[in-house]
Amino acid sequence: MKQPDTESSQLPIAVWNHDTEYKAIHDQRLALIRSYNFWYALGHAVAHAYFWLILILSLRISSQPLMIAAAATASLIIWFAYRVVLTIDRGVVALYPRIVFLEIMSGYDFYRDYLRNRPRGDTERSFIETAERIEARDATELWQQIYSHFKEHDFPADRRITAHFKSAAYLSVALFWIIIGVILVPQYLFK
Repeated sequence: MKQPDTESSQLPIAVWNHDTEYKAIHDQRLALIRSYNFWYALGHAVAHAYFWLILILSLRISSQPLMIAAAATASLIIWFAYRVVLTIDRGVVALYPRIVFLEIMSGYDFYRDYLRNRPRGDTERSFIETAERIEARDATELWQQIYSHFKEHDFPADRRITAHFKSAAYLSVALFWIIIGVILVPQYLFK
């Protein structure tokens, strides 16, 4: 690929210093990842605390509807936390075209290699290879072409790190309902 002219007056803001922007965008990516980890952990902590508090209360006052409501509400809190993770993760994915652009401009290939070598990541690999083949006169044209080739749906959440979040959500929800089942089922089976 022909190296774009970085001295053009038509450069986007912050392209003058690619290394600084590259570091800043990776810091932003890490902050988003920390954010979704925090919200997921907080959601799980709140759901479990709420479940156990309401479960103990329902056992003290012998209220089966309250017990079922505890499991249902805690399950909804877990799924809400998971949806928050997916929403924030889309923000991480939205940074990819700029990261790829900055790596091409600076001659880096750290994140491009990561995306290119992801298991089951054919669409990620295709995006990287397409971006590397772009012939552009200057940085502005390179950025416009990379961005025009970017399709967010080519980076699905199920191929990213959120798979373990989904497993933990299923296990937590199953735990809530198994505990409710262990408490309620014997009352009806052994009358």
